[in-house]
Amino acid sequence: MKCRTARILALSLAALASSPCFAAEWAWVMSIPHALSDEHVYKVKLLDIDGAPQKELIRYPVAAGSHTVTVELMLDVEWEPDLTESARAPAVKQLALEAVAGKSYLLAARVDVDAPAEAQLDQSYWEPVIYAVQ
Repeated sequence: MKCRTARILALSLAALASSPCFAAEWAWVMSIPHALSDEHVYKVKLLDIDGAPQKELIRYPVAAGSHTVTVELMLDVEWEPDLTESARAPAVKQLALEAVAGKSYLLAARVDVDAPAEAQLDQSYWEPVIYAVQ
């Protein structure tokens, strides 16, 4: 009986969250769905929003207003396999976001593929960006 009640509650909450009234009160933050290698734009993994760790989701609801999003660069293995397999600490940076209710923000990482080797060490070869607002 507990499982059935929990399942009904979860379905009800999911239906509420997808309703137009609820969606209009929130902004949504997500990574671009795939790398755009020809533009040197790559996916990011959202680690936390305003210091609160995030579970791995497709999109994250945020209230309208200012937010700080911490992201990790998700390099395309074809671009530089040595960087993705190294023992270095993950490439993590923060991005300031001014969210507007009802909008979706697609985050990405813009990579300077011509950066010198030193830029790989100090992480200056990439920057988190708001790729698109929908």
